[in-house]
Amino acid sequence: MTQVATDSSHSDVAARPPRPDPAILTYVPPSLEATKKLTDLRERWLKVRRLVTEMRERVPAPVDTMGCHVLPDEVVRTNSIASQNLQILISLLLSSQTKDQHTFAAVQNLRAHCRPHEVSPERILSISDETLDSLIRAVGFHAKKTAYIKKIATMLVSGGELGGRIPTTLDALVKTFPGIGPKMGILYLQNAKPYPHGHGGQPTDTAIKHPYPDLDPNEEFGLAVDTHVLRLSQQFRLVLPPATRGPATVTPEIARAQLQEIVPKEHWKDTNPLLVGFGQTICGARSKMCGECVIAGTGLCKAEIKDKAKSRGKKRNADAVVESETVSTGASVATDDDDAIKDEVGRQESVVDIEDLVGRRRLRPRTKAAR
Repeated sequence: MTQVATDSSHSDVAARPPRPDPAILTYVPPSLEATKKLTDLRERWLKVRRLVTEMRERVPAPVDTMGCHVLPDEVVRTNSIASQNLQILISLLLSSQTKDQHTFAAVQNLRAHCRPHEVSPERILSISDETLDSLIRAVGFHAKKTAYIKKIATMLVSGGELGGRIPTTLDALVKTFPGIGPKMGILYLQNAKPYPHGHGGQPTDTAIKHPYPDLDPNEEFGLAVDTHVLRLSQQFRLVLPPATRGPATVTPEIARAQLQEIVPKEHWKDTNPLLVGFGQTICGARSKMCGECVIAGTGLCKAEIKDKAKSRGKKRNADAVVESETVSTGASVATDDDDAIKDEVGRQESVVDIEDLVGRRRLRPRTKAAR
């Protein structure tokens, strides 16, 4: 009897299902497929997309020319596919909690420092930590990101763990590289170029421990949700509140799970730059141009009621918005915003996970109470 009980106990343990990996999705909301709201939400999205596209055609945004997916023509002509993909990955890493123009300028600084060579893992490892930190000092959390870039370069160096090839699956990107979350992983996979035949990852390359499949140019991979997409998707009532037993707020992964059921798959790649540009120029978190927006009065935006009168009383010139978002992309950049970023980081006692900050309200540092 004792032996039987022991075997039963072992069999129960063996039969337990493995715990789900929380690296990608920490919470899966109830499926909308069985609800009648799904059709209404899909129709709502098509209306929002049409009107946002109309506004975006009127006002260009920084993401159009300085987004992480944008590579200068010179880089495309002269750099290898491996270097181009590495630059896209580094741009995405630097973009967290940073404006596009500061990210673009930091990557330009790195390119200028590496010339006449292209940006490569070997070249990055030859740069001292102090120099690399000074090149990307314009971005937020630059010290932490400097360490992340060095770790990624160590993994990608020729003969290293990955054999010079960046993983081509979302799960591998998130688990392998520090500082890379689901949003960055999706954007990388959507914009990276397939490696040429014979590059790292082929079966004959024995130095690679984890070979990955080639990138499929027809694969959408997912819908990237950053702070702009998270805010606007709730503002347009496209994302439903979480379930009673779920998280207290809508996280980027909750929004992504719901948006991927609403937005057609062929729109996934274009949705992020579309909404990001709209949030950068027309509908900012603190400054909205409701008086000039074609969405005002349609009932699609829940923020227009409280902001419409204020926006009409004090309109912002669209051209001035774009001009204010544009900075020089020379070898070095130094602005008042940079000092503010550095002061903010210096006041923090510890640095939390960068990806966790996306979509979460960032509180101002507490000041001393007046005596």
